[in-house]
Amino acid sequence: MSDKIPSELATVEENPDPCPTPLAWQGVVQSFQEQIRQGPVDFQAGTVTATQFGEGPPLVFLPGSLGSPRLYALISWLLKENRQCWLFDHPTFRTRPSPKDLIPATSNAYAEVLNELFDGPVEVYASTFSVPVCLELMRSAPRVVKKAILQSGWATRKLTFTEKSLLQVGRYVPFSIRSVPLWLSTQIQNHRAWFPPFDETRFGFLLNETYSASVRDVSRRLLASSQTDLTPQLAEIETEVLLVRCEGDGRLISQQQDLLEESLPNHESVSLHSTGHYPFLTHPHRLVKVLREFFDIPKPIAK
Repeated sequence: MSDKIPSELATVEENPDPCPTPLAWQGVVQSFQEQIRQGPVDFQAGTVTATQFGEGPPLVFLPGSLGSPRLYALISWLLKENRQCWLFDHPTFRTRPSPKDLIPATSNAYAEVLNELFDGPVEVYASTFSVPVCLELMRSAPRVVKKAILQSGWATRKLTFTEKSLLQVGRYVPFSIRSVPLWLSTQIQNHRAWFPPFDETRFGFLLNETYSASVRDVSRRLLASSQTDLTPQLAEIETEVLLVRCEGDGRLISQQQDLLEESLPNHESVSLHSTGHYPFLTHPHRLVKVLREFFDIPKPIAK
């Protein structure tokens, strides 16, 4: 792959908001896929697939509600000279935990894997479903996480009776989420508007990376979020946290973000306009600026 891609991306961070240079995501993702190092890491109850990319101190990205580690490809590329990005997938358990036990079990899995891979605490980025997982991780294993960015997340998630009933059925559906009626139209309605208008294909990349997610797995994660309430434990978390609020989060997530701001004793907050739930895809250059400031990541040296 030509070095023109990194050079192009290096200029993106220097351009002011809100009109960055268009980002050639296809070439970046291709180069990312060619250069990653990927493999399973065992923990006591199963395995976690870890994808490694870049050089420098480790920065761990936990997975959101659905999608593959490739969703973090653009962010990882922009940070590759200064951070060794580790992109974790959801754990694969030999015995599947119940929805009630899924978040603490996932937290324990990541704690074991992080202790296995690294000699000390690491920086962590978590979004949506992985936010309560990271909160539990910081509470139960406080020496594992050095600092954390929590984006568009919650300590608990309330569901209606109808939503719970549908998700209970979804736990036993052996299909991909692409087969769910109205799934595509919902994605278009909720997420398409936040993607850059100059690049029609980047939203398609999101769809391609998410539509193969298992209905069963996504249902279990959403049920787990509704059956786990970390609110009473938030005051115990002393880790330094940055809460990233995104325009487009919606009322329920915004209310949970308010709760996190009120309850976490050692936090800062930042709001990103025009980004939606996927700022690492819609506006990666702006999100990288946030990561550089909070994690003290230097800018790459101009070549």
